[in-house]
Amino acid sequence: MQRTTRGVPAFVILVSFLLGPASVLAADPSATVAAADAAWARRAAGATGGTAADAAARDVVAAARAAVAAEPESVGARWRLMRALYFLGEHATPGEAAKKAVFDEGKRVGEETLALLRRTAGASAGRDLTSASPVELAPYLAQTPDAVPAFLWAGVNWGKWALVFGKTAAARQGAAAKIRDYAAAVVALDPTWDEGGGYRVLGRLHHQTPSIPFVTGWASRAEALASLRRAVEKGPRNFVNRLYLAEAIWDYEKGKRDEARGMLEALVREAPTPGLEVEAARAQEDARALLAAWAGKGRR
Repeated sequence: MQRTTRGVPAFVILVSFLLGPASVLAADPSATVAAADAAWARRAAGATGGTAADAAARDVVAAARAAVAAEPESVGARWRLMRALYFLGEHATPGEAAKKAVFDEGKRVGEETLALLRRTAGASAGRDLTSASPVELAPYLAQTPDAVPAFLWAGVNWGKWALVFGKTAAARQGAAAKIRDYAAAVVALDPTWDEGGGYRVLGRLHHQTPSIPFVTGWASRAEALASLRRAVEKGPRNFVNRLYLAEAIWDYEKGKRDEARGMLEALVREAPTPGLEVEAARAQEDARALLAAWAGKGRR
């Protein structure tokens, strides 16, 4: 689910490597964002498969926090912090309590960023949008390039928050609807972003969310499959797209279980896209675990 940012000035990469991400030209917002991108590009250093090195993951977060501190109202700095927190929580944080702290921060940053985007959209619309949903904001943010990754990473952090805090807390805060609206806004603004990232989040949400009347009655098997197929169309090489689609096919289309198995067998044989080594390794680890669980089942 990750995107590597290119075009980072060479001098910023060199200085951030030598001095550490939080030390780089903190008074210059553009430089701190570039330093955050440089730290992100180094996030696989010292990783073991799908588990990132703690130091590398924390450097990414420190650099993104420095960017937000330099320019608190920068949506670009904020989505980088949400992305960094996701990476830290998903790939370098063991233990439920520690994960809760990371994803709680990610959720909070996402809601603060939504408030900034509501202000931007309201100025464009010429009216008050302080309670508008991400989907309602989307038409007024088409010329705000940082809106798409901000919505995507806010939805991802909400999703991880819901997983670690549990169904009761998630239902109480309306997590499923929030994730749905963030993902739908990404699809509305740029369905190709992050290799179909909006469809990936939306499809996974429909797959993993139980249909509860008056709460999540909109959750749909058909929507899960349709959205994940669209994600694979937009990003056919993306390992997570294919992992999620295979899992949904296995669960919902019993006659196609051999297809699901074949998708994962192909996935574990492939070399990852450069720059996505940690994320791809985790997807392959998950795929191997599913194949082991599926062994001897579903053959027709």
